[in-house]
Amino acid sequence: MAQWTNSSGSWMRPYLHPWGAPHIKYYQESTAASTATIRVGHAVSNNTVITTGGQRIVRAPSSAGTGTNLLEVLTASLIGVAVEASTSDGGLTGLIDDSTTPSPIGPRSRMIGVAVADGVTQYLGYFKSGGAGTTPRALSSLIGLNRPVILDSTLNLHFIDSTNSTVALVAVRIIDFPQDVLGDSGGVPCVFKFLSSNVHASVNVGGQPA
Repeated sequence: MAQWTNSSGSWMRPYLHPWGAPHIKYYQESTAASTATIRVGHAVSNNTVITTGGQRIVRAPSSAGTGTNLLEVLTASLIGVAVEASTSDGGLTGLIDDSTTPSPIGPRSRMIGVAVADGVTQYLGYFKSGGAGTTPRALSSLIGLNRPVILDSTLNLHFIDSTNSTVALVAVRIIDFPQDVLGDSGGVPCVFKFLSSNVHASVNVGGQPA
């Protein structure tokens, strides 16, 4: 049995789509603190504070529970998982509002590709290793269970909080494990889908677990 450790390569990613390649849509990123700019593998949400510039996205807020590290839930604002990283400092440079026409000779700036949570896309994520004095394991008994998503502030990546079963905090459902990892421990990979209660109506076409 292998022991997995969370690292900078343990980022969420699209894993399986029943009709081929994952559905990638492009969104203008929003302003953010430089420490919160979007990275590959971040869960991203519609910025509900901004009402201009189209549907701008931010790293999914972490405000669930009593701390600041669990993914916000029950807001129906989640878009999906970023497959491209921000190249900005999070400021206003390059952003375009509703009254500005983009340049006809080039693409809109500050656009980021997102594998959207359309209800059929499955994602690969990793258990958060350590924490609460426990070591998670890849067990078949976890398949079908709902779990929260946690932001690791050191790695600046989202992980599946496999040891937390608090109903009010759950964001995803574990639906499978890759071959050959059952029984492994630590930051093991798992296959998941986002719960429909967290997904924005513009991308949710059905198929997510409720």
